[in-house]
Amino acid sequence: MPIHIRLAETEQDIDQVFRVRHQVFCQEEDLINGNASHLVLDRFDAFPASKSFVSLDEAGRVVGSVRITLENAIGLPAEEYFDFRSYVPEGSRMMSISMFCVAKHHRSTTVARGLLLMCGYYAMANQMDFTCMPANPTIGNMICRIGGKPLLSDLKSTPRLKVDFMPYLVPTDDMSEAFTRFGRNNILYNTIPSNEYVIFRKGEQITRCGEFGDCAYLIVEGKVNVLHPATSDVISELTEGDVLGEGALFSADGLRRRTSVAASLVRAVALTKPKLLQHMA
Repeated sequence: MPIHIRLAETEQDIDQVFRVRHQVFCQEEDLINGNASHLVLDRFDAFPASKSFVSLDEAGRVVGSVRITLENAIGLPAEEYFDFRSYVPEGSRMMSISMFCVAKHHRSTTVARGLLLMCGYYAMANQMDFTCMPANPTIGNMICRIGGKPLLSDLKSTPRLKVDFMPYLVPTDDMSEAFTRFGRNNILYNTIPSNEYVIFRKGEQITRCGEFGDCAYLIVEGKVNVLHPATSDVISELTEGDVLGEGALFSADGLRRRTSVAASLVRAVALTKPKLLQHMA
């Protein structure tokens, strides 16, 4: 199934974010103590500088989330665990990643990487110099692969957590090529941060001829094969910056006219008709 990632926007989204945090941090991983409300939240969730990206299952339920907090006058969640400022030049703009979690039965590199890709894009789009993150060492290798640097030789402890953590710093200019390209393409194609991102694995069907279509897809990364409706032969290949499925949004019956399949891992933005028109303006 495709993986859907977007900003948490509604009250229901945010409530599910708090609940999946409790599920992962308290019940599945035993990283912090649970509570009777089955919610995990803190004061930074109320800050305008904080946003949460969510990963959704096929029923639209939140199964993963990560919080980003931009530079602000009060401070960053990460700074309550470690003095990151002493490791960056004075005047640097920092963003914090926190509350990173994926429910056990939905964990995969694709989901975790998809959430972190959105963080990298957000750092670039908001001209952040560094991203800081106190992280469980079990995901340390993933953070290092995207350009993160551990700041200590040994793990650090805190009364807030039942496990030790490692402070990581990700210089925006040193992010891996894949993360930099993803962020650059989103900015280049003028995509809107509140849009839903969809990740299709190689071989997954993106559109099916004859089915109702309620959105078009702007390809941010990857290649898509468009198939002949009668023979299933490849009749065209679409790539970064191309839009597919838009015909259904403007047809009288709203049906797809072509079947398309991911020829590689594809990251795309789902665009409703109003957002497609905004993108084309």
